[in-house]
Amino acid sequence: MQYTIKNTHLTLTVDSLGAQMVSIKNEAGEEMLWQADKSVWGYSAPVLFPWTGRMKEGKFIVEGEEFAAANHGFIRNVEHTLVLKEDNLIIFEFKANAESRKKFPYNFVFRTSFVLSGHSVHHKIDVTNIDSCNLGFGLGFHPGFNLPFDSKHKTEDYYIEFDTPQSPKVVTFSDRFLTDGGSYIYGENISQIPLKDNFFENDSLLFSGLTAKTVSIVEKDTGKRIEFDVQDFPYVTLWTAATPVTKFFCVEPWLSTPDREDSSLHWDKKEHAINLKPGEAYHILSRMRITR
Repeated sequence: MQYTIKNTHLTLTVDSLGAQMVSIKNEAGEEMLWQADKSVWGYSAPVLFPWTGRMKEGKFIVEGEEFAAANHGFIRNVEHTLVLKEDNLIIFEFKANAESRKKFPYNFVFRTSFVLSGHSVHHKIDVTNIDSCNLGFGLGFHPGFNLPFDSKHKTEDYYIEFDTPQSPKVVTFSDRFLTDGGSYIYGENISQIPLKDNFFENDSLLFSGLTAKTVSIVEKDTGKRIEFDVQDFPYVTLWTAATPVTKFFCVEPWLSTPDREDSSLHWDKKEHAINLKPGEAYHILSRMRITR
């Protein structure tokens, strides 16, 4: 079921399936969020949990039992329960159950909050370990926005902007898994990355070690932008589907990376971004500021 909240500047609609944003409109009623065309990419803004990217061999092992591991986890594909809805606030919750434990054999509570504040969407995730054992996991945000913003522009009319000059380090992969090959520098002391169709040659760019507080998608002639806070995230992924003409663009703040090429299949041996003891909770906020 879908629920809508609004303020003077933004109207936000969220689906209980995955607690996923499915629409963000500005004052003029213009749709900014990618509308999940399944022929291109069938999501709009999923949250990735309890892992980001791919798992080695598409599975993991807990206490000798194997579990299938689909790309980006499963929280985006389960129903979340509406907890609270006010004019500019909406909260959903998912609590581990018998079905989810077939995918991920741990007990946890996953709470998703959305708050509209001026031109910004504050998207908060709270994870609480209600199990009797430690809970390790990864997490990432994956919002996709229409690009171009309107029919008057093309992909080349946009660029990615860092709020301070960066020498972005790109994490290298082998068949979408981390390797010991390390990384390479995308550019020295750059503030902008021009966009173009067929921008990605290797599916995506995963940056690590950014010191920038924000990363933005900017329209050259108007200055319109979608700005993402990234200072609390060790990784930022840039991605769009491999289509001849760009239709949307994702700036994705991540806490974790895809699995390592040489990673153990055993869940408790993996390099988790977050490790919670029984009763502990973790909180993370993603903020997007939209001025169009």
